[in-house]
Amino acid sequence: MNIIKAIWNLLGNIYFTMGIFLCMVIDLVSGYFMLKYYGEIFQPINDMGFIKWSVTFGRESLFKTAWLFILVFFLALLSINVFVCTTNRVIILWQSRNRFQRVSRFILGFGPHIMHYSMLIMFLGYLVSYLFSATYLGRVLLPEKEIHVAGSSITLKSLDIDYYHGDRLFNMDKRAMDVRADLFIASGSKKGNFLLKFNRPVQFKDMSIHLKDFSPHTDSNGMGRKKFVTLIIKQDPGVKFYFTGMIFFTLGLVMYSLEKIEEKI
Repeated sequence: MNIIKAIWNLLGNIYFTMGIFLCMVIDLVSGYFMLKYYGEIFQPINDMGFIKWSVTFGRESLFKTAWLFILVFFLALLSINVFVCTTNRVIILWQSRNRFQRVSRFILGFGPHIMHYSMLIMFLGYLVSYLFSATYLGRVLLPEKEIHVAGSSITLKSLDIDYYHGDRLFNMDKRAMDVRADLFIASGSKKGNFLLKFNRPVQFKDMSIHLKDFSPHTDSNGMGRKKFVTLIIKQDPGVKFYFTGMIFFTLGLVMYSLEKIEEKI
């Protein structure tokens, strides 16, 4: 028990926090030069995901990528440090609950700590995103055809393309001005119709579906050119953690604001 208590106290020590920040600064300086001169090594992370990148580019160029693995380690230590420090403050607040004359003041006192915990939830979301996110590029979808991605089926029910016809914009005559793709997406018991546009991606479970390209780009006057859309599909299980963290952060911020208002009354 003494060993556990000693480790807990070390992890919550302010000097330990300062040491983490100092090491992170040194590591980030090294990372700056690696990104500047070897940026091509790190570009595939967004498409491959952190795990696949780690066992390929990361492992093959370990001298140039080690700073990123070290940064992840220090971020994990910092998260543990924030958790321990916040938990210590919560324990102190709970132990002193009888000193509050009003229950509302006691409850509102948890506001800053809720914000700290919510930040940890959002950090967890970033970690989940880097470890388990996936990107599916160039998925072609034809009308009334379906594709299967990450356990979900996507069907293009219809594709509506608005073309420009007029004399004011000569170079734009018969060229596409707006695109609307009606998608039907199903995964288990969850299903529904969604409208996909260039500036309006579709969010379904932990996937976001983006319109990359379409055909035809020009009005063929009934020539019967085949219609299709090309999709970029991103699967990010960390999104639910982001939204959960933001909800609790907002709650903590409101509680903190009410606490300050109550102090002035």
